[in-house]
Amino acid sequence: MDFFDWKIEMRESFKTYVDLENKRVAILTTEDDEIHMALEFDDNDHLVMHPRWNISITILGEKHLKITTNS
Repeated sequence: MDFFDWKIEMRESFKTYVDLENKRVAILTTEDDEIHMALEFDDNDHLVMHPRWNISITILGEKHLKITTNS
């Protein structure tokens, strides 16, 4: 998934909801019953991540992330 200048790798089973106007994305389970993570840009265009307890974030490079679950 490309989110502005960021490349985000994740399982295809994750469901994403993108709000381009407000520069936000929510990553949910396939059934929409749990939010795994929310991403948004702050006023300075820094990426802010709000992961849940079951998420691992791996930095693969500049502006390149991999998101997986711990379970």
